[in-house]
Amino acid sequence: MATPQLVIRLQGEIIKTVPLTTSGLRIGRGPESDLMLDHQIISRHHAELRLTPQGCILTDLGSSNGTLVGQQRLLPHQPYLLRDGASFQIGPYLITYEAEAGTAPRLTEPGTAKAGEGERQAAAEQPAAPPAAAAAVVSAEPGAGAQRMPGRAARPSTPVSVPAGPSIGGLYLGYLPDIYQESDFLQRFLHIFEDIWEPLEQRQDHIEMYFDPRTCPTRFLPWLASWLDIPLNPHWPEARQRRLLAEAWELYSWRGTLYGLKRMIEVCTGLQPDIFEKPEEPFIFHVRVRLTPAADGEMVDRAFLEELIQLHKPAHAGYILEVIP
Repeated sequence: MATPQLVIRLQGEIIKTVPLTTSGLRIGRGPESDLMLDHQIISRHHAELRLTPQGCILTDLGSSNGTLVGQQRLLPHQPYLLRDGASFQIGPYLITYEAEAGTAPRLTEPGTAKAGEGERQAAAEQPAAPPAAAAAVVSAEPGAGAQRMPGRAARPSTPVSVPAGPSIGGLYLGYLPDIYQESDFLQRFLHIFEDIWEPLEQRQDHIEMYFDPRTCPTRFLPWLASWLDIPLNPHWPEARQRRLLAEAWELYSWRGTLYGLKRMIEVCTGLQPDIFEKPEEPFIFHVRVRLTPAADGEMVDRAFLEELIQLHKPAHAGYILEVIP
């Protein structure tokens, strides 16, 4: 029986062919991925392919920028059945699934299907029926912006009859018997305690949002940085500070590696460095960076890059920084 394979293209050129020798294959930017695709818009755990008796199932793992099949962006954690020769896009990479290795892929760029093929493709690429437990759509991994505060559970209350005139009733009044609910003094009296305690209860209900760098108040960022011993520059844009703290745990776990250094420079500057070694220069690596305005509009200088490399490079290795204006 022929082995299925993936054909990976970048800018129209085939750069890699990957045989599907196991039932599952994880695609992402992290070094632990089975298929590692190195680009800054690709998530660490981006998508997954799984071979089943029904065929090859593609699942987006809640990536930040999504997985495209044609012009359709897959819903997070929803399985999608790929036909033989179908292509999907992750970042700048176009990946073709071939059920039999060596067969010519029937490639069509997204949105350019020939007339008459649309109905056949739509029938062949119907999403696989997800299990009941996976029917709900799961939101993307974090990454990526402030979350909306969930609503509080409604408290049980009885209808309140308010006399004519200004309405001052509140939440606490609903817990009292009806005979007390028409007392104007009691309404005002309970409103004092409600104004004091309700904001505290609201904060208590959502206390976890104060410990998340994506949703905490701005004044909490230096406090969270002190937990991780991260020297947070107060002059940085707020978006950069939040991005660094959100990825701090992962960056620390890869500290001293090629991936860790490259990712740290990208998070802190928004630039994508090129890091390589030369065989004639052991224990020395080269870092090449094109100096352009960062993603948040702030210019990055050479001294800041030197500081990042010194803090996160392997301790035994030297480096040469090449800055291209």
